Amino acid sequence: MGDTQKTVLIVGGGFAGIAAANELSGAFNVILVDPKTFFEYVPNTPHTFLSLASASRTLVDYPAGGVHKQGVVVGLTSDGTQGKATLQASSSYASTVKPGPTRVQARESRLRELYDTSLKIEAASSVLVVGGGSVGVELASLVKEAHPSKRVTLVCSGATLLDRMAPQAQRFAEQWMRQHGVEVLTGERISDWGGLGDGPPAAATLTTASGRRLEGDLVFKCVGARPATAAFAASLTADQLGPAGSIAVEPTLQVVGWRNVFAAGDCSSVDEEKTAALAGLSALAAAANILALEAGSEPQAYPESLFGGLRPPLVGGTSLGAHSAVMQLGPSSVQTGSGPALMKKVLVWLYSRVAGGSRVWGLVYRQMQRAMVLLLTREARKLAATTAAAAPAVLPATATKRASVACIAICFSSSGWVYKPYQP
Repeated sequence: MGDTQKTVLIVGGGFAGIAAANELSGAFNVILVDPKTFFEYVPNTPHTFLSLASASRTLVDYPAGGVHKQGVVVGLTSDGTQGKATLQASSSYASTVKPGPTRVQARESRLRELYDTSLKIEAASSVLVVGGGSVGVELASLVKEAHPSKRVTLVCSGATLLDRMAPQAQRFAEQWMRQHGVEVLTGERISDWGGLGDGPPAAATLTTASGRRLEGDLVFKCVGARPATAAFAASLTADQLGPAGSIAVEPTLQVVGWRNVFAAGDCSSVDEEKTAALAGLSALAAAANILALEAGSEPQAYPESLFGGLRPPLVGGTSLGAHSAVMQLGPSSVQTGSGPALMKKVLVWLYSRVAGGSRVWGLVYRQMQRAMVLLLTREARKLAATTAAAAPAVLPATATKRASVACIAICFSSSGWVYKPYQP
């Protein structure tokens, strides 16, 4: 194809971006834009605060000479067949728990941040973690296990920890916390953060809606994740912006109003659990639709194209300390203990090699994704058969005519996604 090969721009080099890049490389000239020089296995970030070895394994430089280009997308446009992305060299800082989606950063700088946070944890007498989801639960458990003498408090607004997981998973997490001396406060929503922002953890006194005051030498804010679309949101129309800053998409993952721009992963308005596993799978669906457009075929609706017309059930895992975890695949399959903890470590090891450019491990992971789709489809069918609620209606795919797809782009976002047409 030589110089006539068309270009796909992928904005965001996390789970969705890497999945799409691997799927489209060869068929297109792929350019992957990310403000960082490295991939970070974000679900493992709580572990990196307690282990420098874990931090080193979690942060993987993008392959030299590969498709990666460092930068921040601050503007997107498209005429339906070609598009343009405007890049900026720097921007603002977000949070220590999750890397800033628009902050230009090298691997050494991020390692220093993680190390500095570990020193703050060691120096603190009390640690307060706000958020009862996977990140908050993991962080509180890891800090307590590594520093048994510290006072660790976990506060959440919900009635239980891990409120989107199955009751068995919730009970396991709550039991682990009790056995290890973590103070758990449920049903407490923070009304006053005491000046604590979205940056690094710091000492603060918080006030809950019930009037309760909570103090911590170090307070971690593990709530309020949002799609990382702010840098380029001004270039989108009102119809292209979904709830909470997400990107509004058609059932085919095409951004509303743009036939050659796709959004997948955390940034899209698709109603699904925003997990690393589903981000990768939705990226595969978006990539398949890009290939379909190029071949003159109609793109297929997601998640129907993967899961046979059913909404994918939850898939995810949460560590409880370094050697225990709970893992859920669908509504009925919940595993607890050392087995899931080992599986999480294997996934970190495996995907770090995928992100580092290993074709062999990339193929292995692709086979694992195919197996995951089969398992999730089976679990979705079980759920549909045992619940009184009807399965979501299958929405028709957007009709498209064959046309030259000179440049395509995709929009992922949250760990940094966004696909969008690109003009070098």
